[in-house]
Amino acid sequence: MMYYRIETTYGHGNSQALRIASDISNLDVTDNESILFDFTKYSENNPFSNLLIANTIRNFRRHHKNRCQLRPNQETYLSHLGFYQMIGADCGKHVGEARPSDNYVPITRITFDDDFYRTIEGKSRDLAALLKFDEKLSLFLKYLFIETIRNTYEHAEVEELYLSAQKWKSKSLLEIAISDTGCGVSNSLRKYKPYSDKSEKELIKLACDPGVSSRSNFRYLERDDAWRNSGYGLYLMRKLATEYGGSFLICSGSNALREDRNGIRVFETKYEGTTIAIRIRTDLNYNFEEIRRKIVLEGERQSSSEQTSIHSASKSSGGRYN
Repeated sequence: MMYYRIETTYGHGNSQALRIASDISNLDVTDNESILFDFTKYSENNPFSNLLIANTIRNFRRHHKNRCQLRPNQETYLSHLGFYQMIGADCGKHVGEARPSDNYVPITRITFDDDFYRTIEGKSRDLAALLKFDEKLSLFLKYLFIETIRNTYEHAEVEELYLSAQKWKSKSLLEIAISDTGCGVSNSLRKYKPYSDKSEKELIKLACDPGVSSRSNFRYLERDDAWRNSGYGLYLMRKLATEYGGSFLICSGSNALREDRNGIRVFETKYEGTTIAIRIRTDLNYNFEEIRRKIVLEGERQSSSEQTSIHSASKSSGGRYN
């Protein structure tokens, strides 16, 4: 039997999760072998790390049926959040069973239906309200949930996603993460001919620029529909995270991109799907509407010089949903 220990060290969980995802995706298990994933040294509380690793294990188990065993750490916070049930271990609470608090949103499964655009604003408002911030920050959080959920719905070619959030009150920090096992950024963008021959590394950078989209989803929407895809979602999340003193992290395919106020770094990894994390400071008394408006205008100016880009953000990217 093969053996793989899942373990991260405090303060480095998100970066180490990229290495773990790559390791697991590259494991070569023959038809006659089984593998034990040992979580007894894993006690992470970063939403990004947990969702990325959980979906990596779920992908692995889907490709290697009946050859995967799990050894959970039953005494940790992860059991309460629904992490072990998400990966298929009969341990802890089921996904959706744990009650949220003002410190966290437990692992939550969102499924898509025909009423998605009609319900997304209300669902996102409810998720933001769980974290019990003031009106201005709650408006920002609602927007983050809308844009991250919408991005998966419009591009990932899946029927569900998982999300989670964690507040660290003593550090005035919050992280929101969302994860899917869909087609990934590069496969989505390559539907659009000008991007079809670009590398995955180029595409993950492009996806975070304003006005960049595959343009292939929801063509039935009217030109003035608030939800019309305009390619500004990831760009706005990236810029808003850094404006709020935090960081933006996206992992998809063979690369991950991270940006904070020190700039952008691209890492190698291997992940089937897309996982995004937005980390922000919660002690900044900013006017969210003004900051968003400024970023939208900057993005529209930047995209205007790119022939393949969409030169104006959708109404929903600007916070107008009707």
